[in-house]
This record gives sequence, structure tokens and C-alpha cells, in this order.
Amino acid sequence: MRKILRAGFLCIICTLLFSHNLPAASYTVQKGETFYQIAKSQSTSVEALTKANPTINPQRLHPGDVLRLPSSPTPAPTPSTPAKTSPSPIGQTKPNLPTEWVRIKKGDSLAKIARENSLTITDLQRWNRLSGDSLRSGDLLRLRPPPSSTPTKITSTSSPSKTLPTPSLSPPKPATRELIFIEPARAQIDAPKDRLRDWEYIVVHHSGTSGGNAKIFDYFHRQTRGMENGMAYHFVIGNGSDSGDGQIEVGSRWLQQKQGGHLASESLNEIAIGICLVGDFSTHRLGPRQTASLIELVQYLRKLQPDSKLKFRLHREINTKPTECPGKLFPSSAIHEILD
Repeated sequence: MRKILRAGFLCIICTLLFSHNLPAASYTVQKGETFYQIAKSQSTSVEALTKANPTINPQRLHPGDVLRLPSSPTPAPTPSTPAKTSPSPIGQTKPNLPTEWVRIKKGDSLAKIARENSLTITDLQRWNRLSGDSLRSGDLLRLRPPPSSTPTKITSTSSPSKTLPTPSLSPPKPATRELIFIEPARAQIDAPKDRLRDWEYIVVHHSGTSGGNAKIFDYFHRQTRGMENGMAYHFVIGNGSDSGDGQIEVGSRWLQQKQGGHLASESLNEIAIGICLVGDFSTHRLGPRQTASLIELVQYLRKLQPDSKLKFRLHREINTKPTECPGKLFPSSAIHEILD
């Protein structure tokens, strides 16, 4: 009898221990949540969450919807095998060299990453242009010196004759208030300032093309994609191909304060300003003039609507469908450090 009771007691303990470590099997959607937010909070990916819920439309989430969580979360990388568990590095790496990049996970710290990769915190800060030790989950952290002689995360392949310097990771000093890129388009940007929608986000995209401008995109969106309101974005920043390098073009959706068409969610399009940078930042890096223009435009739009702190997001950070936009070479960490 004692043996039977002892066996039963052990079974109960094992059940409690193992059930404590199992992830929740489902999740109830809260008001305003997106697939991206839910996936991030549950330490999974949008793609995995979508596959686990084939009958749920990511664009039509409603409070109270119950989502099935992926049964097997992605295992965390171990220090002994960083090359196998870290994401594909940006650019090419030579054989037998350490992994160039690592994606930051929840709970990571500079000290932990430095220790696991036999590096120093000082090197990580220098190679990633970090002024402190705070990290953002999901961002990429460089584990090797950048190829250029001057370490920087915002680089350009454009001609050296482009004299505008790459912005530092610190916000511009108040003494420097020249609106180099805003000024030519300022009248159009200011036109609807007395009737602005209640915007909550500014979302940046890349065109995924080598060239283009607002007129070209407007024609394509109307004729090919059937958008009656024309170009999906509110602003376009040129790269010197079909408009000036860093030139800001204002779309009709901004002038008329219409919702965007740049996100997969109608509800997010209602509250998100879309900025498109001309170029494909999966194949080349963002140039310094476009970088400076983007920073200037976001800061200026925030001044137009001071009561509502406009949150800055990359397309891939807010979209309800998986996307790489604005490209794997886009300097997300550096731009976020300036604009967050």
C-alpha cells in the first residue's frame, strides 16, 4: 500500500513540475493588439503564429479571439554553437570566422553577449555605436568590427562627393536648426496642420526598387494595384534617381489627410503615416542624405502634432504579415536610437 501511495505522490509532483514549464496553449486577443505584438509577447514569430491559426485572418483580429500558440517555441541559442543558432549575417562572411551578427533576445545584455562570444563590452559598444548598455529585443548586434575604417552602422555606397555627413547617434543639438530637406516641401507639409488626423505612428518603408518617385509610385498604385486614392504612402524620400537625393515629396494622402494604404491592416492604416525611402535596402545601404532627411521629417511631423507622441516603427515591426521591409541592411538600431 505504501508503494502505491508513494508512486501516486511522485506522479502528482512530476505532473506539476512539467506542467509549470509548458507554455500556454492559447492566447486571448486584447483590444488593439496585432499579430506582431502577440508573437513578440509570446516569444514566437508572426509566421509561426499564422501557421498555428490557419482559420484566423491576421488583418481581422477582434478582442476575445482565441489564438493557438505554436507548440514548440524556437530553442534559444547556446554559447557553444553561435554560428548555428544566430540569424544569417548581413553581407557575406568568410569561412572559419565568427558570426558577424546576433539577434538580441528578451533578457539579453551586453555583458551576457560579450561573455558568450569572448568579447569586451567596450568593443560591442564601439562596433555598434552604442552610448550605453540598453538593448532592444529583435535588433541585430554586430559581433565583429565593421569593414570600413570608421565604425558606423549608417553607411553609404554613394560617391564621396556627397558632402553631407552621416548623422551621429545623438539627436541634433538645438543650435543646429537648419531644415535642409524640409524647407523646399515645408508649405505642403504644413498645409493640413489645422485639420490633422489623430495619427499615432510613423512607419518607414523602402520601395524595393533602384529608382522611383512619388509620381511613378502614384501611377503604379492606381493602375496596377487599383488604389483609388493613389500612392499608398504619405511621403517619399528620393535617392537621386528620379528625384533629388534626400528630396521629400508630399503625397495627396497627406495633403487630404486620408488614411494610408501601406500596411496590411486597415485599422493601422487609419492611424499610421507612411514614409517610403526610394531604394532596396536588402541589397545596399541607406545613404547619408536619405538618412538625414528621414530624421528631419519624423522630428518635424512630431512638432506638428505635439499632443500625440508619434511612435516610430519600421514596416516589419508593425505589419500584420511577415515582411523584411525596409530591408535587412536598414540601420534599424541606429535610427531607433535617434527617433525613439
